[in-house]
Amino acid sequence: MGHWIDALFKYMERFFDRSGDSDKKRPSKIMIQIVLMSVFPVLYTLTLMPPGVTAIQVISAGVAFLLIMLFALRVLKYFKIM
Repeated sequence: MGHWIDALFKYMERFFDRSGDSDKKRPSKIMIQIVLMSVFPVLYTLTLMPPGVTAIQVISAGVAFLLIMLFALRVLKYFKIM
């Protein structure tokens, strides 16, 4: 996944690379990666969501996912695996 993001960033970098512009106006690599890594999963989820799913179910599933990931990372750190 990381290689795909880097390749997409290099492709997008051509559009933002203008000669004569200051470095302040160029978007940073990290900001583009954060936007791409947050927009694509949201769009993918919205397109594959079954009919009849409420907003509360989507929000609770997202919170449950984040709690499970947090718990898993803490366990890995506790056992010094990560």
